[in-house]
Amino acid sequence: MKTKRILALDAFRGFTVALMILVNNPGSWSHIYSPLRHAEWQGCTPTDLVFPFFLFITGIASFFSFKKFDFKLDQTTFLKIFRRTLLIFFTGFLLNLYPFFDAGKPFSLQNIWNRLETVRVFGVLQRIACAYFIGICICLLFKSTKKIAAAGGVLMLLFWGILTAYNPQNPYDKKENACRAVDLTIPGENNVYKGYSRTLDLDNFNFNIIDDTHFAVKTAGNQNIDMNYISFQPAPDACELKKEVQNDVISYTVVPRENTNTENLSANAVQQFAKATERIPFDPEGLLGAMSAAVTVIFGFLTGRLINFYSQNKEKMVTHLLLFGLAAVFAGMFWGQWFIICKPLWTGSYVLYAGGLAMIVLAFFIWFMDVKQYSQKYFRPFVAFGTNPLFLFVMSGVMVKTVNLPCFTIGGMSFQSHIYANIYRGIIDPAFGSLLYALTFVAVVWVIAEILYRKKIFIKV
Repeated sequence: MKTKRILALDAFRGFTVALMILVNNPGSWSHIYSPLRHAEWQGCTPTDLVFPFFLFITGIASFFSFKKFDFKLDQTTFLKIFRRTLLIFFTGFLLNLYPFFDAGKPFSLQNIWNRLETVRVFGVLQRIACAYFIGICICLLFKSTKKIAAAGGVLMLLFWGILTAYNPQNPYDKKENACRAVDLTIPGENNVYKGYSRTLDLDNFNFNIIDDTHFAVKTAGNQNIDMNYISFQPAPDACELKKEVQNDVISYTVVPRENTNTENLSANAVQQFAKATERIPFDPEGLLGAMSAAVTVIFGFLTGRLINFYSQNKEKMVTHLLLFGLAAVFAGMFWGQWFIICKPLWTGSYVLYAGGLAMIVLAFFIWFMDVKQYSQKYFRPFVAFGTNPLFLFVMSGVMVKTVNLPCFTIGGMSFQSHIYANIYRGIIDPAFGSLLYALTFVAVVWVIAEILYRKKIFIKV
């Protein structure tokens, strides 16, 4: 017997997927409105809610999926969970690997091997897979609401304990935390995300003159700075610099410009730079964080149970979603005084805070669509997105990577940069143009989603 689709859940899921695509595809990463950025580390922006919302929905959908198996964890259900986990994980891995070789270099087996050696192993889909596997196995193993909730609480406390045991003085330090320590071991430094950065004052460094065209840079004093992760942004009138890192010291050779006096070019070394940036190898979707991310899936599974219990009384359903949601939000904020709200670490306080907000948003979708029964046409775009969520997310990633391949370069710029610079950037202001570009891209993906929905093509993963 087929399970009847819950349109409010499809609409909420579609709303979340549309937001995922929106925040991942601005016209320019340099021009983004602050609500569309992730919090730098501690705290939570609207963008930081998108991913936990999707995991939360995964939990709800799993409740209804395994209802027909009477929530038993046996060979059949375990293999179903395991197969789906592998499929989602390796789809994410292949998306990271695409286009499978460095498109800027000649095609060769060595090129493919080099790509494999440095590909990011984890990512959004991989985190979904790991959290789904852990969370749903726990839900089917313990069955009762109290035991499942207790298991989720134990996971969050255990995760807190691991972070604290690793670095008792500062468990949530961006560099010295347990999650990063695991990342650098599994899968290793070459295969983790390297997007986390912090800007450092040039006063943190000593500039030592070697000769007229050579100088070296090292940290000033006993600071927790690894020079292997430091990059300096050249000043507008800087000379070209050739960099080499050895024994925690960066040495530079100054390449003078034409018609430049080459005498003692390195004397004013500090003037060559505008700022310093430290890029930290750390994966926000790494292995250890899947432990607490699984609790977000558990949160969704228990919410699915609540929805099922009040299926004949939607007003009571909405009331309970709002009450439990508000309680979780306040609990997360309270716990956050000690266990910070931090998406990159996926802390327990973040699980409660984001899960509570997910319940509240879902309550509004159910209120409008099922209680007040507003016309379905207002939610049609979200429902179309929500019926093929993972396929549309993967497809959007492939589309972006494809159009930005070197073969589509226009005037020395990537296709996306060219379109943004020549069409969108000048509309009102650069940030608005960047947002408009992202909305255009979401609209393109929606057209595909709508075609699939009209033809009743639902690609299950």
